[in-house]
Amino acid sequence: MESLSLQEALEVLENNASFKPNVEILPLLEAQNRFLASTQICQKSLPSFNSAAMDGFAFNHTNKGELKIKETLFAGDKKEIILQNGECVKIMTGAKIPKGADSLTPFEEIEGGFSNKDSIFVKEEGKIWNNIRQEGEEITKGETLLKEGEELDENALMLLATQGISYVDVYEKLKIGVFASGDELKEPWETSSPHQIHNSNATMIISTLKSFHFSAHYGGILKDNKETIAKVLQSPYDIIITSGGASKGEADFMREILQNNATLLIPSLKIRPGKPIMVAKMQNKFIIALPGNPLAGAVLLRFLILPFLRKLSGARAHFLQSIPIKICEEFSLKNRMDAMLGIANHEGFKLTQKGKYGSSCTLPLHLSNALGIFSENFTLGKAGEEIQALPFKLIWGDKKCNFIN
Repeated sequence: MESLSLQEALEVLENNASFKPNVEILPLLEAQNRFLASTQICQKSLPSFNSAAMDGFAFNHTNKGELKIKETLFAGDKKEIILQNGECVKIMTGAKIPKGADSLTPFEEIEGGFSNKDSIFVKEEGKIWNNIRQEGEEITKGETLLKEGEELDENALMLLATQGISYVDVYEKLKIGVFASGDELKEPWETSSPHQIHNSNATMIISTLKSFHFSAHYGGILKDNKETIAKVLQSPYDIIITSGGASKGEADFMREILQNNATLLIPSLKIRPGKPIMVAKMQNKFIIALPGNPLAGAVLLRFLILPFLRKLSGARAHFLQSIPIKICEEFSLKNRMDAMLGIANHEGFKLTQKGKYGSSCTLPLHLSNALGIFSENFTLGKAGEEIQALPFKLIWGDKKCNFIN
């Protein structure tokens, strides 16, 4: 199979993300950052009654002149009061607006100040619903509160809490196994010889997944042995992510095993860095073989694999969303598709280290906070020109976004 373009690879993953997670019921505070397994309908309008938006006096907006203070109302009061013409109530923020009132004036705006405890003076008619939160002005009972597949962040959880919901059904988390590959690798806690390297890829993969609310189990370093790799690929995970072993080197057996035992969805990618990547479907699991070079693996994980994992997890918003930003430092690129690390701030976007780094580097990742994806036709970035960038703190949407410049 030939290498795929990035556009083709994104389409292939979108079309093959047919995995459907199981559903579990969790207490509200344990469901944070999970994806809703069913649409939630509003059971209680927000607000559920007309309420005071601030401290002041409530009255009918057609009244003016001297108004008698009939009662004082506090938040939580159950008093049922009906205002007559020429009457008002002293009311505190959050209290229920009495029948007959449809406007509110804060204390400090009362004509002549508020010194008389029995009445106030209103110079002119008020505005209807002024400083009053009307019943259902946010959302009305029976409307959709949250859609299936929405992520339960702190704001979504707050919405559910307003409905008196304490348990919610969500999709189970993906079971992800992470493995490194290569006889030259040593773990960070092991002593390495000059010809060996410490395994940083597993840390990068697991910590990146964790920062986007995925959990992963680390399975260790795979030796360059066909039988060992084949056995690991039978492990009971939904997703197996490996680093290294995706190229066509003499000791790389991953490609051979996947070609013979799985459906190869992405054989490699026409992009720099990151060409040696493979994504395959084996029985009921997906195998993702990232490049062994740290920078290449980290870049592909962010803009190609994380959206795929979100869709597999049941997320409605799984499409990457870019932000428009102006180039602040001119740069040139070769006639190919490039994923370039960048720094985005109030000045604009500029390439990290002027784009002078290799796919085996790690420091440029630490120095960056954004990515720019550039097509073969983009060879010159001029200062002041607007491009699309992907911040490291990825933004998600439920519609496709063309983030390729």
